[in-house]
Amino acid sequence: MINVKNRLKCSGCSACMNICPHDAISMKPDKEGFIYPVIDKNKCINCNKCIRVCPYNNEWEPPHDMQKCIVGYNLNPDEREAGSSGAIFSLLAMQTLEDGGVVFGAAYDKDFMVFHSKAETPEQLKSLIGSKYLQSRIETSYRQVQEYLQNNRKVLFVGTTCQIAGLKGYLRKDYDQLLCVDFVCLGIPSPLVWKDYLVTYFPGETIIHVNFKSKSRGWHTFSLAIDTDKQHFSKDGKSTFFFSGYFKGLYSRPCCSDCIFKNNKNRISDITLSDSWGCEEFAAEMDDNKGLSNIIIHNDKGDKAFLSIKNKICYKQVEFEKIIEGNKNYYYSLPMGSRRDEFWSEYDGSEKKVLFRKYCSSNYGIKKVYRTIKLSLKGLFRKRKYDCF
Repeated sequence: MINVKNRLKCSGCSACMNICPHDAISMKPDKEGFIYPVIDKNKCINCNKCIRVCPYNNEWEPPHDMQKCIVGYNLNPDEREAGSSGAIFSLLAMQTLEDGGVVFGAAYDKDFMVFHSKAETPEQLKSLIGSKYLQSRIETSYRQVQEYLQNNRKVLFVGTTCQIAGLKGYLRKDYDQLLCVDFVCLGIPSPLVWKDYLVTYFPGETIIHVNFKSKSRGWHTFSLAIDTDKQHFSKDGKSTFFFSGYFKGLYSRPCCSDCIFKNNKNRISDITLSDSWGCEEFAAEMDDNKGLSNIIIHNDKGDKAFLSIKNKICYKQVEFEKIIEGNKNYYYSLPMGSRRDEFWSEYDGSEKKVLFRKYCSSNYGIKKVYRTIKLSLKGLFRKRKYDCF
């Protein structure tokens, strides 16, 4: 049976729970709020399927026949405004639905924690739009994906790189009708910290809507926007305690500090999406501060998916090396912060406002001004050299 002794070697992907034939495995949060497998020994039959399915115990046959890189954005202004970066996910998702398929992605539950959900209609798809800076609970999504695939339905599965590794390990075979899309990930923040952040700064209020990357201040300066029954909160994301502590490496999942899936051997998605940070160096003429995406296509399946939506995108092709220069987290992990242990040692016994102020205060300011001026000047003097379809 699976036994997680090293927190650096479990991503919480839940493949072990999904594969267990006797439902002997449940995913339970630890003291930091991250889920890990817990075994009911009365149900376990020692079949060891949970060990074999674990992404940390597998070697992959990478599907990377190509590394075609596109920079672009959704031509629909409403979809672009609602989505993350250039809102490419919504186009891939709608194409899947139009083809009679099913889309799996991250959605909020009633407490604004995050879980993997499915969409079969445009209305259901709305809940999957937008970045969620939390670890989504997979629950039984892998089982559902397999059932749809076996019934010859198309499936678009969007998740972290480790979740896609978990899905592929669970399925044990490739399906022509399965499209897997991951994204460049900095790491997964603690759901417990997020829960306490909401309780601390919105006490007695009912949360109605959350947007982790609102474009109300523009794409360059994304905002954390929270609507409650009493107020509309909107603040430069990097200036909030939640994001500042996250960027300092205080409460990402331990395995995220040394992610084994951030390389072309273990990154087994068909397409990788990300914000096009650094675009001032290779696509300044496309940057209007409304959101721009990198679309990294890894194989023929991914290329076919891109071709199906390209007439709805304003785009240009760029070199992989140029994209990675501004998006180094494609390969590199954010290390644990120097004060991470100290933060967690005080977590349970501290008043949260005092704790967040002590460890999560932002030093973000002058860099923002410099970047805004730099982007504005480069965008002004670059000529427009791209195709709009």
